[in-house]
This record gives sequence, structure tokens and C-alpha cells, in this order.
Amino acid sequence: MQSVYINHIASIHTDAASDKDPYLSANEPDYKSIITNAALRRRMSRIIKMGVACGLKCINALPSGKVDAIITATGLGCLADTEKFLNTIIENEEQLLNPTPFIQSTFNTIGAQIALLYQIHAYNMTYVHRGLSFESALLDGMMRIREGDENVLVGAMDEITPNSYIIQQRLGLLRDIQAGEGAQFFLLGKEITQSTLAELISVSTFIHAHSTLEITKRIHHFLQSNQLAPEQINWFVTGKNGNKNEDAIYTALENSLFPKAKYITFKDECGEYPTASSFAVWKVAKALGESQNSGQIALIYNHHHSINHSLILIRKRQ
Repeated sequence: MQSVYINHIASIHTDAASDKDPYLSANEPDYKSIITNAALRRRMSRIIKMGVACGLKCINALPSGKVDAIITATGLGCLADTEKFLNTIIENEEQLLNPTPFIQSTFNTIGAQIALLYQIHAYNMTYVHRGLSFESALLDGMMRIREGDENVLVGAMDEITPNSYIIQQRLGLLRDIQAGEGAQFFLLGKEITQSTLAELISVSTFIHAHSTLEITKRIHHFLQSNQLAPEQINWFVTGKNGNKNEDAIYTALENSLFPKAKYITFKDECGEYPTASSFAVWKVAKALGESQNSGQIALIYNHHHSINHSLILIRKRQ
């Protein structure tokens, strides 16, 4: 089967907890040097600027004709623009509505903007599958590579607003959990290059609440299907978020299935959001690229509120 390599990565994420916000806000770059069109930049909301800038950073060294597909993912989409449009409906009593917030509230805006700015006339898809949005995009990207594409841009992004934070709190989704936001992009390729960081081996997803035993069986089957044993996993990366009930499964797997692996977490850095697993892949790919030990294998296991589960296998390039 055709190997899939992570050749470039880019991320916009938080550096530290903000004093003014109860959640982790992304540390945004100076967009002027990335999105040079000032008029276009002014019309973009935060998440669109984050996503577009992150995507452009990931492919800035690649000619536009070499990008065979753009695949994006988001769990909640452009919240700020959605809120703005809904507020305008109420304030204007459904009359004389500005269409711009509505147009920019659609989930595929970021992928479309990257294509327009970089003049990429290729496959363009957006996945909105709650806590499995990024994994769905990643699977699509891997299939595109294995079907013949040379370079595929895959990215994920989610934002948090004061209103969405309050709503999630009222719904009980953030008990002992710090919310976050961010954007991560990956350039997947079929060939190893000078900048290749790691090999993306496999991705698997499943849904609904499961017992520790059931999840253990699924992980065993996932590893066996990739000719691996638990003892061969060097890094076990988990989505611990601070909630004792949600973290219990991670701790159980660490103790029973991967007692020899190095344990790594990521939501303490980026916060909890539907596509936070993209930050885990960014973190692991970056670490593997910097590691001197060849052949190391990392398994990322994440679940979003115990409903959406994903397994991602990554190996350092040989």
C-alpha cells in the first residue's frame, strides 16, 4: 500500500492561558505578511484568518499547481460570523440583512479562500463530523494520496467565543475542562522529501460510549491490522482534559496496555475543542521530526466527550 508522509506542518495555537479569558485563546500571528490583501483581510473573521493563514504557511514553499486537494475540517465552524448573522436578523427584524456574515459563516469558507488566494483548481472538501471532523479529513487525505495524488493539504480549525463558552458551560460540557481553539494544517505527500517529518500509518474511528475492555479490544485489533504489538508503541498520546470521568479510560489504558510507553498529553496545551486531535498530530509530527531515534511509533488515542473516538498511528521517517 502507498505510504503517506507528513511533509509540512503549521499551527496557530495558544502559548499560555490568557488573563482576561477563562479559556485558551489562540496566539494569532501578524496576518499582514501572510494575507497581503488588506481589503480581503478586513472582511475575514478570526477563524477565517486563522485557518487561511495557517493553510498558506503550510504550502508557502509549494507551487499552486502541485497541490492536488484541499481538505478542511471543523467541529463548530465559524461561530463569530454565525452569531453576527443571527444577531442582525433579530436587530433588523429579518429585513435589510447583510449577506457577508451569512456567506462567511458556512463551514467551507476557509478551504475555498485558500483555493482562491493560491489559485488551486482542485478537489476541495470540508468535513463537519463533530469530534471526528479532523479524522474524517485525514482519512480522505490518505485515500487521495493512495489513489494517486502527490500533495494533499489537510487542516482543521475551531474557534471559541464568549457566547459559545457560556453555552457549553450551561450544558455541562466543560466541567473541570479548559476550553480552547486553534488551527493546524498538514501537507501530506506520497514521496519522502527533505522536509518530511513522519509517516502517517493509519487512522481509525468509532462512536458511542464503550467500556475499557471494549476499547482495549479495538486498540488491539487496530494495532494487529497494522502488524504491530502494544510493546512496539514508543509514545502513547492521550486527550486527557482534566475531567476525571473522561480521563479514566486513558489512565486505565496506560496502566494495562502500554506500561512501557512514554505518556504524552496535549489538551493541557491547546484546550478542549472538537478538532483538538489535530494539535496532537501537529505536536507528535514536530517531536518525531526533531527526535534522533529512528523508527519510533506514536499512537494517539482521543475521545470527544466519550462519544467520538479516534486512533492515529504515526511513525518517524526511516
